Amino acid sequence: MDAQRANAVLGLRPDASSDELVRAHKDMLEKYAEDEIKRGEVEAAYDVLLMKSFNRRTKGESVKNEVKYADVVPAVDKIKASLPPWAREAGKSLPAGPRFAAPSRETTTRAGALFGALALVTLLQGFAQPEGVENPTGLEIAAALGATVWFMNQKRVSIGRAAALAFGALVVGSVVGGAVQGWLRVDIVPFAGISSPSTIVSEFGILSLFIAAACLD
Repeated sequence: MDAQRANAVLGLRPDASSDELVRAHKDMLEKYAEDEIKRGEVEAAYDVLLMKSFNRRTKGESVKNEVKYADVVPAVDKIKASLPPWAREAGKSLPAGPRFAAPSRETTTRAGALFGALALVTLLQGFAQPEGVENPTGLEIAAALGATVWFMNQKRVSIGRAAALAFGALVVGSVVGGAVQGWLRVDIVPFAGISSPSTIVSEFGILSLFIAAACLD
């Protein structure tokens, strides 16, 4: 395939820039996502023009300032282009991941007071439990979950997204708390007067929910 044919395949002018070449290559791959023959022709045309651009530079020929040295499509774009149309559309509809943002002083104060109180109640309950007796702190965790959703909703996060983020934060906190409990083993050797594993796990769960309520949106 010669350069003239390659330009025709990609719909480019002979003096097209490297940015235009990369963009045309990407667009054509998306256009012919289900046509392997056309995609092969597009790849061949791209290789011809890419090599032509490279040869011009190695020979010291003048090129436009905006031309990049490496005219390659990012790996992510190549992967996206290779996906079938339904997969690309499904990817666009996925919800955005959690975002961290510095909390306002008011949010930090209010959330800190509420979650601090819940953590204190949980801790006192752990101190009060006799050794060998397990009393799960379900009420405190439920209150912390509800508070997390409320604080997020105040930041204009939808109820559904807030609930998902809150449950995710609780899972993370519980996993960390479980790891700490596995290391301390307060059920065997009480730590600072606490012999209830659920107290340790709950404290980390509440801490994680506080961070989510204050910093996630």
